[in-house]
Amino acid sequence: MPSPKAIVLITGANQGIGFATAQQLASTSNFHVLVGARSALKAQAAVKELESVAVNKSALTPITIDVTDDASIAAAAKSVSDEFGRLDILINNAGIAQAPDTNGTLREQYRQIFDVNVFGVAVVMDAFLPLLRASTYPDRRIVNVTSGQGLISRAGKKGHPSNAKAYFIPDYRSSKSAVNMITAAYSVNLEDEKIAVIAAAPGYCRTSLTDGKGAKEATDGAKVIVRAASEGDPGELSGKYIADESWSFGW
Repeated sequence: MPSPKAIVLITGANQGIGFATAQQLASTSNFHVLVGARSALKAQAAVKELESVAVNKSALTPITIDVTDDASIAAAAKSVSDEFGRLDILINNAGIAQAPDTNGTLREQYRQIFDVNVFGVAVVMDAFLPLLRASTYPDRRIVNVTSGQGLISRAGKKGHPSNAKAYFIPDYRSSKSAVNMITAAYSVNLEDEKIAVIAAAPGYCRTSLTDGKGAKEATDGAKVIVRAASEGDPGELSGKYIADESWSFGW
């Protein structure tokens, strides 16, 4: 039976900022949250934990989706299609800050990061676009989680506390720059269909992605993503970069 709530899929929702985003959306009565994780076990465990804060426990569904595996992505899209027939909001949250195999070649390190952060975003968007197009929800959105590290203007700004001299991580930074371009390109392409595409930068949060380092908690970073997914005028926000400091920045 179709859900009367907005159907939201969050990739990488079993931990960190993705989990905190799921918590905040599930704590309202407005959303049915699809909790995406690389394995069924992780997705189910996250749902069980989220049930303690959810307004409605039945408005949580575990989804197995490995963003580096095209077959897994296709299977996830089919699962959502079979159960709901649509998707209203997509949050591309899954990401890594460094290659899992740090002993690999430089090419391999870049490939691993881009496989999750860039190729994963692109393929997930492509797989779920038919379901977003099938939705009659008046506020359809795609939120791509990015980082201030991906801003080219910031990387080269002398004296900036997070410029490329302070944080020389060109593999990660360039992957998020690519996410920003994907966001900008799709926002133009989907404008006539009224599907907003927004980049959200949660900031430097203390999660496993940052080895527990950061300026704020994951719950604070998740607020930025929730804003991008559910607040403001989608027409005005589409193609924009949203962070703590304001609604939008230059790239």
